[in-house]
Amino acid sequence: MPVMQSSYLKNVVHDKDRVFQEKQMESPDQIVHDAIFDFLPDATLVIDRNGIVIAWNKAMETMTGVPAEAMLGKGDYEYAIPFYKERRPILVNLVFLSEAELEQKYDTIERTGDTLVVDVFVPQFRPGGAYLWAKASPLYDDKGTVIGAIETVRDITDRKLAEQEMAKTTREMAEIIDFLPDATLVIDREGNVIAWNNAMEKMTGVPAEAMLGKGNYEYALPFYKERRPILVNLVFMPEVELEEKYDTVERIGDTLVVDIFIPDFKPGGVFLWAKASPLYDPQGNVIGAIETIRDITDRKRAEQEIVRSRRSLSDIISFLPDATLAIDCDGVVITWNKAMEDLTGIPAEQMIGKGDYEYALPFYHDRRPMLANLILMPEAEVENHYTHVKREGDTLVVDTFIQSLRGRTGRYFWAKASPLSDPQGNVIGAIETIRDITERREMEGKLARSNAELTIAADIQRSFMPEEIPRISGFDIAARTVMAKEVGGDFFDVIPFEIIALDKGMLGLLVADVSGKGVPAALFMALSRIVVRVNALWHRDPAKAIFDANNIITADSKSGMFVTLFFGTLKEEDRTLTYVNAGHNPPVVYRSRDGTLEELLPTGIVLGAAENREFFSQTITIGPGDIVVMYTDGVTESINAQEELFGEERLNAIIRDNAHRSSHEILERILSGVREFTGDMPQFDDITLLVIRGT
Repeated sequence: MPVMQSSYLKNVVHDKDRVFQEKQMESPDQIVHDAIFDFLPDATLVIDRNGIVIAWNKAMETMTGVPAEAMLGKGDYEYAIPFYKERRPILVNLVFLSEAELEQKYDTIERTGDTLVVDVFVPQFRPGGAYLWAKASPLYDDKGTVIGAIETVRDITDRKLAEQEMAKTTREMAEIIDFLPDATLVIDREGNVIAWNNAMEKMTGVPAEAMLGKGNYEYALPFYKERRPILVNLVFMPEVELEEKYDTVERIGDTLVVDIFIPDFKPGGVFLWAKASPLYDPQGNVIGAIETIRDITDRKRAEQEIVRSRRSLSDIISFLPDATLAIDCDGVVITWNKAMEDLTGIPAEQMIGKGDYEYALPFYHDRRPMLANLILMPEAEVENHYTHVKREGDTLVVDTFIQSLRGRTGRYFWAKASPLSDPQGNVIGAIETIRDITERREMEGKLARSNAELTIAADIQRSFMPEEIPRISGFDIAARTVMAKEVGGDFFDVIPFEIIALDKGMLGLLVADVSGKGVPAALFMALSRIVVRVNALWHRDPAKAIFDANNIITADSKSGMFVTLFFGTLKEEDRTLTYVNAGHNPPVVYRSRDGTLEELLPTGIVLGAAENREFFSQTITIGPGDIVVMYTDGVTESINAQEELFGEERLNAIIRDNAHRSSHEILERILSGVREFTGDMPQFDDITLLVIRGT
């Protein structure tokens, strides 16, 4: 379990100067951790026991658009507003709930020990919503009291193809950020245990409460079955004495590292890797020591990662999926991760410690500054090297084209670099990540061409729709199609019969829905519209017009597509609508005299299914105040976040409630009703409406 002093949490909010002083107590390893904290890819926040924000990293700033200085010290669930547009508990708050209360109220959350994990869709976060993965754990003081909680949030919407690998990376990164994965103990100068973490409990089977405060080498008993010095004690020994008694121990500065076989620890013995370092106060006095222990018996395949993990910066970035390098202020490589090895073909041992721009050779075949070097240069000088560099605060981002890399020609890369700083704000180096985006660029090009073609298709399809509704005495008519995509299969048509010298005062009204979606449906729609329109102008009887249209469409359709439609002839003279319903949603008829509703049921099958099928015409009268609403299933089959259908009942209710309004107003009320019902859910199907109101 993560252990943190409660006084530190208080100081973060209430005494920033003192926190600055306390940070100088941090070990060299911790300085590097802090230096790269804002470079971590996952958005992370920490709250204290009162729900006050005490940490809000750069990735969280980027994800939410809220800077840390605007959020630190805030409570009352203000940190939920960027995600949910309201104050409400988020995962980090649920850490404080009991298990019974959590299961009762939040049954979608997975609990592993005292850690909570959830995948959640947040519709209010960004247009269209976002799928987020979050993980939260409590923070404990050295007495086991919960004093706060930490949450990591990751946007996983665009990472479905790499979900399994990214889940593994997420777990590994979360273990490093949230708490140490290795068994760890800390002793004071007198050799008394002051920290014994969860991993150590699992490794030894000894709970922390049974070991905290113990001395006299009692912490050696689980490993050696006797009281004796272990690596953490050797930190206090003079170097000469250490070399004399323990020649297998490697010293790196003031840090000790050893691989050792312990035959008495677990049946058959185990191979352990251990690392110990002294702890200092601000005056440089040794006040204790820390040791981490790792069971490496079953991890032979990870030997190279274990070697790199001796450097704390490499410990973290070795888990990053992007190729990453870090340099110090002299331009010397201090980190070269596994992904960078894979990208360049150069192992880390050949690049660590190299300078003079040698790390640019795999990319440019000559020694020249890379993006990490530009971090250390004045801004004007940066512009001379990269004309397309984008600066975001002290971070540089660029897309660049590299002619050749490892025999592959013409590669596009995205790179991001940021400075590394010590607690005093001094720049101590720079870190850069590089990602091959060649495939993305190619897909973007294809998408751009596809979008251009869709735009043209959409323009053509819109040209099929009537620009205005011809007037006919005694009736108020409105119509509209709302496409779910650029092009679709819904359409309506208004046919003025007088263009061929038939009876004036007549209109052909058509609403149709082609099976399928996208470009195929749009093409089939164009065919169907033309065929129906030609036959409607040729035959006075709608049934004959649709009979011939069906035979033509069926003969030409080889793809198995079909179209449902409602076609009717509206006559000014006797206020009648003579219609055919070819397998379409029954239009709704509102009668003003008694407020009742009728449905105009199908009088034939869908078009395109079979030839020589009979269709029947029916006739109704539309009196003053009567309303006919023709629609496609995109209206009634719209769904909300609860996966409920809009349905006929809601449609009928809107028609009744707005029967006194104009046809245009009724149409708009139906569309707005659908939008309010679906909320942020995307539109899945085309929507077409044609409304007739008797005047």
